[in-house]
Amino acid sequence: MNKNLKGIPLGIDNFKELIDKNAYFVDKSLLIEKVINNTSKIMLFTRPRRFGKSLNFSMLKCFLENPECRKFDNEAQSYEYLFKELDIAEEKALLAEHQERYPLLNFSFKKIKANHWQEAAYLLKEEIAREYKRHRYLLDSELLSDFEKNEYQKLMRKEAQIFNYSSAIKELTDYLKRYFNEKSIVLIDEYDTPLHYAKLNGYYNEMLNFMRALMVDGLKGNDSLEKGVVTGIMKISQESIFSAFNNPETNTIIDSFCADKFGFTEAEVKEMLAYYSISDQLDTVRDWYNGYLFGDRIVIYNPWSILNYVKSNPRQPKTYWNNTGDPELIKEALQLDQKKGKEYLEKLYQGQSLTVEVDSNIIYDYVFNDVDKALSFLLHSGYLKAEQCSEQYQKYRLSIPNREIRLIFKKILANWFNFEEQSGDLIVDMLNSLINGDLSSFEIHLQDLILVSSSYYDAAASTRVLSEKGQEKERQENFYHGLILGLMTYLSDQYYLESNKEYGLGRADIVLLPKDKDQNAFVMEFKNEYTTSDISAAAAAEKAIQQINEQKYAAALKKQGLKKVYKLGIGFKGKELALKTEIE
Repeated sequence: MNKNLKGIPLGIDNFKELIDKNAYFVDKSLLIEKVINNTSKIMLFTRPRRFGKSLNFSMLKCFLENPECRKFDNEAQSYEYLFKELDIAEEKALLAEHQERYPLLNFSFKKIKANHWQEAAYLLKEEIAREYKRHRYLLDSELLSDFEKNEYQKLMRKEAQIFNYSSAIKELTDYLKRYFNEKSIVLIDEYDTPLHYAKLNGYYNEMLNFMRALMVDGLKGNDSLEKGVVTGIMKISQESIFSAFNNPETNTIIDSFCADKFGFTEAEVKEMLAYYSISDQLDTVRDWYNGYLFGDRIVIYNPWSILNYVKSNPRQPKTYWNNTGDPELIKEALQLDQKKGKEYLEKLYQGQSLTVEVDSNIIYDYVFNDVDKALSFLLHSGYLKAEQCSEQYQKYRLSIPNREIRLIFKKILANWFNFEEQSGDLIVDMLNSLINGDLSSFEIHLQDLILVSSSYYDAAASTRVLSEKGQEKERQENFYHGLILGLMTYLSDQYYLESNKEYGLGRADIVLLPKDKDQNAFVMEFKNEYTTSDISAAAAAEKAIQQINEQKYAAALKKQGLKKVYKLGIGFKGKELALKTEIE
C-alpha cells in the first residue's frame, strides 16, 4: 500500500486515536446530530459485533464531553479539531449549542466475560471504578459531603460490596450535575455481553438483577440525566432490563432510523476502494462481504471484513468476521431441534430463505429452547439477513447474506459430526476420488470417515432410545444423510449442493450439480438397515440404486444438458457401508 495513503484503522475503536493518526475514516459523524435531536431520553442501538458501535460511541464521547471531565487523563484540551473535516462540521447551530457541553459517563461492558459470578462481579467493579477514577476531581470539590467522598473512594478503590455499585450511575450523575450545573450524557457500550456470558456459565439471574438495578436506577427517572445511549447485540426482554423503562427508543437492524450509521454502505465501500486504487475488486467484495439489509432495504457491508480485506497483501478474500464472533452460536441454536435444525441449516446453505416472525426482544430462556426463536438471535448476531415479506405480522425471509457467512455455515455443517482434526486429509482424498470418478476409493475413504466420526456414538445412543418407538431406522438414515451432506459442502466452489429436491418422479437425497456442465454430476440415495437385520449393507445399496432408477432422478438431470451422471446407492448397517454405482 502506498505510504502516502491513509492507513487502515484495523482494531482501532478510539476515535481520537484514529483521527490523530490520520487513518482512513468512514464518516459517520451525522450520527451525533441524530442522537442529539432525538427527543427520546434513552436510546438503544443493537447491531452485530464489529459493526462500528464502539467507534461511534467514542466519537460521541469526543464531541459531547466537557473537556474538564478529562483533566486527570491529561486530555483537558478541546477536541473540536477532530471534527473540522467531518460532515458534522456543517451543522453550525448544533456545534454551538452542544459540542463539549456535557459531563459524560462512558462504560464499556465488552470485556465482562467470566466463568462465574464472583469473577464477573469483580470485572464490573473494575469498569465502574475506572469511570469513578476518571472523575476523581470531584473529590476536590466542596460540593460533596465527607460521607459522599468516603463512599466515592470506596467505589473507586473497589472496596465496596457489589450491590453498592448498582447505584453508581445515579450517584455519579448527581455529583456531576452539582459540579457542572449540567445534566450528564451516559454511554453504555455492549450492555448485553455480561448477560450472554452469564447465561452460558450459569449465573444469569445474578447478572440480570445487577444490570437491571444499575441501568434502571441510573437511567430511569434520573433528573441528572440528559440522555442515555446504549449499544448491544440485541434487546434483552422478559422481566428484564428495558421492560422497566417507558418506551425507550430501540433501533435494531430491521429499523430505518440510523440504518446507515453502523456498517459501510455501498457508496462508502466504492469510495474506499477507489481511494486505494482497487475499484476492480468491487465484485469480489460484494460477493464476500455484502448482503446485509438494514432498515428499509439499505445495503450494508461488514466493516471489519472490508477493512481486513483492503489491508491484506496479497489481497485474497477469506473469512475475517467469524474470528471475532462465536460461530458455535449457530450450532448451539440449531441443535435445539436436531431434525428441524439440520433442515434449516441445509436450506440456508443451499441459498434458500426461511420465512419466520422476527422477534427483536430476545428472551434468553426461549432462545436456547426454541429453534425458531434462535433464528431471530442469529439474525441480530449478524449471521443472517432479513427481507420483510409481511409488515402486518413482522414476518421476514431470512437467508445467508454473503460468501463469508456461507463459509461459516459450511464449517458448522461439516463439523456437525465432530470429525477429528486429523480427518482433514481423509476428507480431501474422499472428495477427490468422487469428482474424479474413482468410486472404489470413494467408498473406502467414506467408510474410514464413518469409523472416525466421534458423533456416531451420540447417534447410536439416540437410536437405541428411539428404537423402542420404532424410529431407529429413520434416525440412523437421517444421521448418515446429514453426515454426507456436511462432507459435500466442501465442494461448494465447484458444485451446487441440493438435498431432498424434486427430480424425476421423486426427491433425491443429495444431488451435486456441476457449475461447469462438462464435469460429472452425482445423485445419491441412502438406505439404512437395522444392525440386527438379515439384510446386508450391500443389499441396502442395491435398494438405493433401484430407487434412483425407478424415480428417474438421473434422467431428469440429463435433460439439463449434463453429459455424465453418476448414480450412487449407499447402504448402511450400523457402521458398515456399501456402495452400488451406475453411470448414465
